[in-house]
Amino acid sequence: MKKILFSLLLVTILFSCSKNGDKVSQDFMEVYYKDGITKQEAQKALDYFLPRWKEKDGETARKSIQLTKKGDTINFKMVSNMEVMDKMEDELFYTTGNELSENLFNGAPVNVLLSDKYFKTIRTYSFKKLEKPVFGKKVSNGNIEVYIKDSFSEDQGTDMAGFLNKSMQPANIISFQVGKNENGNYVVSMVANREKADALPESNFMALASEISENTLNGAPLIFQLTDDLFKPFKTFNYKME
Repeated sequence: MKKILFSLLLVTILFSCSKNGDKVSQDFMEVYYKDGITKQEAQKALDYFLPRWKEKDGETARKSIQLTKKGDTINFKMVSNMEVMDKMEDELFYTTGNELSENLFNGAPVNVLLSDKYFKTIRTYSFKKLEKPVFGKKVSNGNIEVYIKDSFSEDQGTDMAGFLNKSMQPANIISFQVGKNENGNYVVSMVANREKADALPESNFMALASEISENTLNGAPLIFQLTDDLFKPFKTFNYKME
């Protein structure tokens, strides 16, 4: 009886793996691939997302995606918490398709699909070509990237990226944008997870604004914003040295 049960379990596991495709994985992330997607493409996707999705503090929850291909179109399917996804604007998913097209698949169209844990599709965002957002010129240091715009200089952006990388020592990539508003005030934006940001005290962000001002802007007042991936703010702090 034990042998029969073991055999059934083995068959179930093999069937499950075959159904979802072959897999490459590392740490918290697994990428399944089939239907025209190569192991090299799956590994490239894994390498692309690992530093972007790794949590700075604590253990990162498991991330599962599946890549398939139909004709010239890539299907990027992601196991999703829909309570979180429903709070995000559709534009973000269309932008993700464009970014994956450009960075991973040589310009091929990429559909973004949200799924349950069994890779059953819940929602589909079919690829549509978007004009690339103008975030500004990018400078990087370690896992910090700073997009500079308006009259903010590249040297200032480089100094800010270096300071933030040394100060924060992030395990994953964190994106900032810096420039000036119509009144000539500095505006520093940081891409953040809204749910996690709401759980933190405002003093944390005011302290970061203070460090940025004092170490990279000669103590100048600034407007510090928490934003989504498109640099659209959802929380704003006004900092002025006392």
